This record gives sequence, C-alpha cells and structure tokens, in this order.
Amino acid sequence: MVSDRNAIIGGCAAGFVVDIALFPIDTIKTRMQSRQGLRSLGLSDLHKLKGVGAAAVGSMPGSALFFLTYEHVKRMNYGGGAKQHMLASSLGEIMACLVRVPTEVVKQRVQAKLARSSWEGLKHTLANAGLRGLYVGYGTTVMREIPFAAIQYPIWEKLRSAYNPEGSGFKSGVCGSVAGAVAGGLTTPIDVVKTRLMLSTKNEGVVKVIRELYKEGLSSFFKGFSARIGWLSIGGFVYLGTYQTVIEFIV
Repeated sequence: MVSDRNAIIGGCAAGFVVDIALFPIDTIKTRMQSRQGLRSLGLSDLHKLKGVGAAAVGSMPGSALFFLTYEHVKRMNYGGGAKQHMLASSLGEIMACLVRVPTEVVKQRVQAKLARSSWEGLKHTLANAGLRGLYVGYGTTVMREIPFAAIQYPIWEKLRSAYNPEGSGFKSGVCGSVAGAVAGGLTTPIDVVKTRLMLSTKNEGVVKVIRELYKEGLSSFFKGFSARIGWLSIGGFVYLGTYQTVIEFIV
C-alpha cells in the first residue's frame, strides 16, 4: 500500500512531468476543438509554450490531490477489485478538479489565443466573470473525468497486476498507455463540450453547446480525437510510469 506522503510526492512528480512534456500536443487538441479550429495555429505557438505557466502551477497540486485521495480510498474496504478502483479514481478526480479546472480555463484561453499569457488570461477571466469564471466547465470536466478515470484506472490496475507484479515503472507506463488510449477515445465527446464551455466568452450552458455542435455535424463531437488519443496514450505512459517509478524510488 502507498502511504499518503508517498502518494503526494509521486503525484506531484507525475503531474509536473506529464503536463510539461505533452503541452504541445495538448495545444493542438485545444485548437482543434475550439470554434477557430487549427486555422490560427502556428509553429511559434508550439515552441513558445504559451499557457505552460498555468499548466505547471496547477499540475502538481491537482495530481497530488488525486493520488492522495485515490490511494487513501484504495486502502478502505469497499468491495475491492474494479469497483474499488472506480470509486477511488472518481473521488480522486472530484478533488483534483478543484485545482485543475481554474488552471485549465486559463491555460486553454492562452492556447486558443484569447489571451497572450497565463497572467493576462487570469486577469481577463476574473475581470469579466469573477471567481465563477475560473470554474466554468467544472461540472462538465467532472462529468468527463469520472467516466475517464472509471475506465482508465481499473484497466491500469488489472494490466499491471497481470503483467507487472514486480512494480516496474516502465511496465506500469505501458499499462497506463493502453488504459489512457481506451478511456480517452470513449470520452472525447464530453471533452469537446468541456473545451467549448471553457473557451466561451459568454455564459453558455451545456445544452446550448451540445446543440451548436450537433448543428455542425456529429463529427464535431469527435474533434481532436486523434490528438486526444495520442496525448492520453503517451500521457498514460509518462504519468503512471513516472508515478510508479517515484513510488518505488522513495519506498
């Protein structure tokens, strides 16, 4: 069992490494899902890493909160197996989103060229919508993350118990890659709705965004599908591989 202290340390390391390493792919996905699409994306946007400040600030505490909750719930007796992992990961995501959503709002506004920097994005959001503006899309994000986590983590736990009993960080990453790709593909439509909500300059509701996407065509619900699959496949490898490696190192 992983202690609370180790879960926090491992979570901080995993969150920081994966968000920084995969930021360019995340930028492409965000642009694909925005109303402007990829038309305004330039190579300079990728190498300048605009919005990476917000990602770096939120990734460590958000990931630490997730793994602290996840490992804590895993130690309790709620039936064990997949049900236990689904409950633990779902509660972990609810806690992590308290930190993750505000940083996602700021980061995605910069990525979509609605702000020139993370600081400007934060000021603009607070000036126009107040503190509530930082939690636009919170409900949708939780709705996306809970199904994602409920799919990803039972698959990850099952694969690593079967193929990685020795606790190898590399093998844990491979298992995480497979789990992330499957969960990411299945939850893409929710991710598209969440992104549209966060990038909106008005207070649009979920129903209005879904109607707008439906008018654009059913394929609109899967914008950024390939980027999301690629991002979460690589991300699952880096994130869960890093977490397992750090845990093994500090134990």
